[in-house]
Amino acid sequence: MNQIQLITDGTAYLPPSRLRELGIISLPIIAESGGRQFMYDQQTHEHLDLLEHMRTLREPVEIVGPSPDDFRAVFHRTLYRTNKMLVILSSSHLSPVMRNARIAANDFMGRCDITIVDSQTISVGLGLLVEKAGELLQEGRLPLSEIVRHIRGMIPRIYVVMISHTLDYIYHSGKLSAMQAILGAMLKIHPFLMIEDGDTIPQEKSRKPEKALDKLLEFASEFSRIQQLVIFQSEAETTQESITLRNRLDQIMPNRKFPTIVYDPILASHIGPEGLGMVIYEGYWR
Repeated sequence: MNQIQLITDGTAYLPPSRLRELGIISLPIIAESGGRQFMYDQQTHEHLDLLEHMRTLREPVEIVGPSPDDFRAVFHRTLYRTNKMLVILSSSHLSPVMRNARIAANDFMGRCDITIVDSQTISVGLGLLVEKAGELLQEGRLPLSEIVRHIRGMIPRIYVVMISHTLDYIYHSGKLSAMQAILGAMLKIHPFLMIEDGDTIPQEKSRKPEKALDKLLEFASEFSRIQQLVIFQSEAETTQESITLRNRLDQIMPNRKFPTIVYDPILASHIGPEGLGMVIYEGYWR
């Protein structure tokens, strides 16, 4: 059994057809808020209902799946085909998904070879890593260790930056103290955040939303060779703020496409339902 099965979680932003083409197993994300559960992957889009639920009730969001049992079930089924698995998951700092996979993998020690990689990112960033791993596995030219090395080499070139127009979910995620959240709400602060080493880190604070938007533009303008840039927002319909961001990006990077997507439950649990941001991939350049 030489085939290596690639496994990821539902935040990996890849079309379902591409997942099937590369033979990738994707486990849906399960979020819980106010006694309700919401499922999300690239075919099940309940994150829109979750974001609306968050906007209305302002209740904390807990990521409860894929659970250890969900991973055990996938590992067990995969064993019928191969005893080698590569698991690339969303950042361990943002949800318990990585921890749950490791708990499940311990039960298969000695029976199969399960390599688990912390992507230190999410969404489009995770999708880029998973797609490249799938392509390299399909080519079959490199050993698993080299494929993992290549994927780890891509991680520092993926950047995620965002702004949020509310502070309650940043407080729930433990990135602000109660006093900071109260004072920030009084002053109508719009924080600029970045994912660094897999965790969301508040960077700067703006008193006006347009100033917060400026921070996103300033960050993007620092790159001279962007391979991919994707805008993420909190609503299904393109918002005016996203349009403004895209138009201003077009001024500094003309003749480029900037796809706009809705962000996933893991990111929503950290920045809330009124956020806007970008995933930037600098790529390999020689």
